[in-house]
Amino acid sequence: MVIDILSTHFDVKVLGKTRKLLGVEFEQYKGNVFMHQESYINEVADRYMQYKFPIASLPIAKGSVYSKSQCPKSEEELKEISQLPYRNILGCLSFIASRTRPDISYAVNIFSQFQSNPGIFHWNGLLRLLGYVFNTKSLKLKLSCNKAQLVVYSDADFASNRDDRTSVGGQLVMLDNSPIEWRTFKQKCVTLSTMESEFVAMTEATRELIWFDRILIECFEHNVIFGKPIQSTLFVDNMATIDFVKSPIENCRSKHIDVKLFFVRDLVFKNAFNLKYVNSKLNLADIFTKPLTKFELEKFVSCIFGNC
Repeated sequence: MVIDILSTHFDVKVLGKTRKLLGVEFEQYKGNVFMHQESYINEVADRYMQYKFPIASLPIAKGSVYSKSQCPKSEEELKEISQLPYRNILGCLSFIASRTRPDISYAVNIFSQFQSNPGIFHWNGLLRLLGYVFNTKSLKLKLSCNKAQLVVYSDADFASNRDDRTSVGGQLVMLDNSPIEWRTFKQKCVTLSTMESEFVAMTEATRELIWFDRILIECFEHNVIFGKPIQSTLFVDNMATIDFVKSPIENCRSKHIDVKLFFVRDLVFKNAFNLKYVNSKLNLADIFTKPLTKFELEKFVSCIFGNC
């Protein structure tokens, strides 16, 4: 029907079902659409095969710490790293992470912080990440739509940056159990507690939730989808943060928090969305805030990629 309407105004050439678009491959099977970049990953791996990247089972090893102290300190170190394609590989991995591989978003964010002055330790970590992506190139994002239910997960890792003690925030937006937006970000302010870092992350997640809510409202009449009112849900794994948002009472430990963040509280009071607690072991946004064990990573990857 859409093609018929377009054909009345433009010359349209029907090419059939989408197979590949902007470096992303699409497959359709049993009413679901799968997205992946296996061909592009093979291309990148062939391009940088000479650097002998290891085949890894984790994007970034549990317990790994990367900081500015590992940046080059001598002319020899600077010369050595300048001959290596750190930014080139990072750019390729960043493209993959933003399109079809949410499982590497955290690692890409970490290595991006050193792209202006990377050290050999950062380079080796980046090669390990490339090896992980190549080892898991067959992963495919499953997209489907039955209920059009919007669910957002939010998480933070308090003061995890060793250089300036800022926290790392992460968020995942799921539409009918399919990931449609994900993000790892370094928080712009230094927070004083786990609760505050979670609150900052929640604020960012809420902004995305409201934006996607408005898109759904435009797509469906009267704020109703399949006979039910639109009511999105935000999951957070910190009860102190939830209590702080739901309570209008201030205390000396939270009075310094920037007023601009309180729009979350205003939206909760207006019942704009459901704010719920989720156990940390079930919080899918955990994958965007810290290195995980292989067991933890595989569990979250299975759910995010639609295999729960």
